[in-house]
Amino acid sequence: MSHIAFGYLNVWCQLNLGCLNFTTQLVAITVTLICLMKTFFFLRIVMSFSSIVTMILQCISDLQVFMLFFFILVLMFSAIFDIIAKNEAEEYRYLGPFMGNFMTTLRLALGDFDFGVLSGNTLSASQHWLFWIIWIMMVIFSSLIFLNFIIAEVSNSYAVVKENIDALVYRERAGLINEAEDIMA
Repeated sequence: MSHIAFGYLNVWCQLNLGCLNFTTQLVAITVTLICLMKTFFFLRIVMSFSSIVTMILQCISDLQVFMLFFFILVLMFSAIFDIIAKNEAEEYRYLGPFMGNFMTTLRLALGDFDFGVLSGNTLSASQHWLFWIIWIMMVIFSSLIFLNFIIAEVSNSYAVVKENIDALVYRERAGLINEAEDIMA
């Protein structure tokens, strides 16, 4: 139902607001994401895709706690970097200083080492040292330790799904058959 509703809303927005309107873009992105989810849903019918979709869904389910912990880790290190120096990079001008630091910290946690905050002469020598100590801690916790935990958890999820793939695929197919019969009734 949401796919149909957002589809009609998308047509209305494009006709009345124009294709480049922000609301129209949000609705179009929502329609595209719903289409992606529906495509994954229907790909479960084909046996070769069913195992992949099942593995993706299982990994997403297993990583929920890790992703929450990762978000908290990035948020706390972002607050620490915000205490040391505000991130006033041009690319984050519309997000504000805290969200700029959050996005920089998220990029740092994923291995994109941007040192824009160091480009100006706004930090004292002690703040510079403090920045590098926090930076090293952030890299050790987020990149080396935590991302390896996520890789291990994904590998574990893959192994569990691979062991039980036939049962999981048949369960998914039974659910699809049940849903088709409910529609016909």
